Amino acid sequence: MRMRKIDKKTIPSAAFIAAFFIVLVLPAAFMNLKPDQMSVYENKKLAEWPEFEASEDFMKGVYNYVNDRIGFREGAIAAYTEANNALFSAMVNPLFMWGEEGHIYYKDKDYIAAFQHLNTDRQYIDSMVGFLEQTNEYLASKDIKFLYFVCPDKKTIYPEYFPKTVHVDTGRESVLDYLDEKMSGTGVEYIDPREQLIAAKGDVLLYNRLYDVTHWNDMGAFIGHELIDEKVQQWFPDVPPLSKDDFEIKTVHVDSLDNAKFAIDEDVPLYSLINDETADYTELLKTDMACNTDTFYTHHINQTAPNDRRLLVFTDSYFQSYQKFYDNRFREVYFVHRQNYDYVQYFVNLTFPDMVIFETAERSISSEMPLMSDFGGYYYEPPFKGTDDFTKDDSVSYELTGVKGGRVEGNIIWLDPEDTTPIFVMDAVITAPGSAGHLDVYARTEDECIETDYCKLHRQSEEEGISRFSLSIQRRFMSQQEIELFAVGPDGRQYMLETFEVRYDG
Repeated sequence: MRMRKIDKKTIPSAAFIAAFFIVLVLPAAFMNLKPDQMSVYENKKLAEWPEFEASEDFMKGVYNYVNDRIGFREGAIAAYTEANNALFSAMVNPLFMWGEEGHIYYKDKDYIAAFQHLNTDRQYIDSMVGFLEQTNEYLASKDIKFLYFVCPDKKTIYPEYFPKTVHVDTGRESVLDYLDEKMSGTGVEYIDPREQLIAAKGDVLLYNRLYDVTHWNDMGAFIGHELIDEKVQQWFPDVPPLSKDDFEIKTVHVDSLDNAKFAIDEDVPLYSLINDETADYTELLKTDMACNTDTFYTHHINQTAPNDRRLLVFTDSYFQSYQKFYDNRFREVYFVHRQNYDYVQYFVNLTFPDMVIFETAERSISSEMPLMSDFGGYYYEPPFKGTDDFTKDDSVSYELTGVKGGRVEGNIIWLDPEDTTPIFVMDAVITAPGSAGHLDVYARTEDECIETDYCKLHRQSEEEGISRFSLSIQRRFMSQQEIELFAVGPDGRQYMLETFEVRYDG
């Protein structure tokens, strides 16, 4: 049998065809098929395989899945990103962009529009200010101090480094200018730290050039929290003042952006509490508390604090790491995500704070908040200000719908000492004759009078057409005592529902 000679002219073609098939096959062979995957370069969650349906949406879902997870995609993005930065000083990133003199800025379209004064939503800001006024009125009626704090963006404190190609419509009001105007007509204690930050930026960098540019750094944060401390010192002389002497101030080196894998070289400031005497109780209530999200939730207790003060802070990522400015100064400090705005009254009655802070980032007011936070028709159950003139009316009654952290037998609340559930919860529905109207339900202990309704629950009741109430008490605050459960009608009539006796098993 004669051997067939290989034509040397065909070798390049064969090699090209082989390479072509390898290029086609290898990326498919190395697809990322694992669930819940993130792209470190794009800071996004990769698409998941869609549920089958005979529609165009299914095919789009398949396309997105393959596009996000094809093999070697991360490496290709990395090479493309680094090459653009090295050769053209261009940042190819969905989140960030280069500004002037080596500064990086957030690239979100709403962020840029806010810099240009193009998306100041007056109607939404009006509704938010209305919520803050309601909150202030509610807390004042319970002798709780309230403060609203807004955190300016880097673009607001360092506009000189924002890309020169982006122009500002000076004939329009910025978000913060309009917010200041509206807040000035309220009685709410309000801090906008722009003036102090701008005055200080000539001496120290308050927002990093490169790293975590969507927030201030620890230098800028300390100035903001010093302004809060001025109010704290006015209201609570027994709370030690915020002092730099309590912190080790150093710099740490970072070599990549915080939210995307992009090489940088920067030293950033870091404040560390020198003698941290707090205990972290973040997990104590976390799994049992009612909320929209437990992101940013923390709970610290300092048994050595020189007071019994409790601080409750509704925060976003701007305050996320700054509980350290309050630890060692308050007995207890709670940080809760501000997206739990519908649960403000719930957390007040769960934690019994002396002071409440509500904080928002400037950029959120024109981007995320209008999508996530609807302040229209906000509800607070009014605190009880009546007397002990109660009426026993069998037509006004309640029915338990759920109990957690104990059990209810008749008028006895039994608590098991071996039960580690941190919160006692008693959910119920109240019914009343038509003439009684809407009833506000309260639970009174030896020390506190607790409102059992709050905005989220109230909205649920309206949707269902029934009147729900919910009593939530941290079990560590409960003792063998009596708890009076009563209701107040719109005409002021007061109805005693039950007098519970708290007892412990065994």
